[in-house]
Amino acid sequence: MIGQREALRLTGCETFDPRGSRIGVVGRVFVDDDTEQPAWITVQTGLFGTNESFVPLAGAAFDGDTLTVAVGRETVRRAPRVALQDGDLEPEQETKLYAHYGMRYGVNTPEPVLPLEETPRHSAVAEGSQVRALRTRLRRWAAAPPVGVRR
Repeated sequence: MIGQREALRLTGCETFDPRGSRIGVVGRVFVDDDTEQPAWITVQTGLFGTNESFVPLAGAAFDGDTLTVAVGRETVRRAPRVALQDGDLEPEQETKLYAHYGMRYGVNTPEPVLPLEETPRHSAVAEGSQVRALRTRLRRWAAAPPVGVRR
């Protein structure tokens, strides 16, 4: 697991898939809002790094110079495009990313307070055992620069 200390050095490092194929350069780090641990990165891909794709950090290994992620290069290239206007991800964007990478997203629902037929249409209660998170779970991590470094 990549912790906060390692995440400080991720930005700008080369990213590779499990087969050793280069994916791109790490652009941004996103932390899970509940655990405060690095959970996703963006990788600059495409010609001249013009595209930015989200990649999960689950199963990733960092050796200080390079990052090897647990997903293949083509999977990253086919990931949904997400526009980062304010820095954090919206729940709908997160849902698409988790689905693309085959990961579980959401929280377990408690028993509804109202019987299902009385539940308003805009309620957070959803069919099945999952409900969409009501707030952003992933937020951009802006770490302070090391002492003596100017930006």
